[in-house]
Amino acid sequence: MKIAVFGATGLTGGLVVERALAAGHRVTALVRNPDAVRRTHERLALIGGSPTSEADVEACVRGADVVIHCLGVGGKGTGKPTTLISDSVKATLAAMQKHGVPRVVCMSNVGASGSGPWLVNRVVVPLFLRWLRPIIDDKERMESALRASALEWVAVRLVGITEGAAKPVRMTEDGKGLGLTITAPSVAEFLLARATGPEFVRQTPSISN
Repeated sequence: MKIAVFGATGLTGGLVVERALAAGHRVTALVRNPDAVRRTHERLALIGGSPTSEADVEACVRGADVVIHCLGVGGKGTGKPTTLISDSVKATLAAMQKHGVPRVVCMSNVGASGSGPWLVNRVVVPLFLRWLRPIIDDKERMESALRASALEWVAVRLVGITEGAAKPVRMTEDGKGLGLTITAPSVAEFLLARATGPEFVRQTPSISN
């Protein structure tokens, strides 16, 4: 299988690439600076470019069987409104439609579209995690673009991502009853598992460890 990956230089995206290659897949990754990627592999192709450029996104997506979109703003972001993720996913959906790529798996956040505990959404985020609100807002725009598409998609809503070993995953539909964190390897394995099969297609599963 040929997988197009966005966000391959991030913690989770890098693990998606690593595990995809280990499973025998071919990977094409769009990165801003290919020289920053130390990994080399005969089945890994790196394309330098912008994740919001239609031409660059097309070059990455063309010929793929599935897209795994792990792009993030980096850390806590700037705290200011952003459209990076939603703009990139919109460009990705257009390229997929044009080139007949059927499925995309995206990283989203618990909190998008009101998912997760009421206390966290109404108290914790506004008072203590204000930097997270612009990120969640953009993930909501991303999810809206996915729902408007006729393509197969899965938007995996995540809690805080940490380093560590892969662990068993807890999943809910509404983001309630989850733990506060999930390890990056756990996320990478869950995302790759969504590249095939009918589970969670056109759904937004929320996961934690």
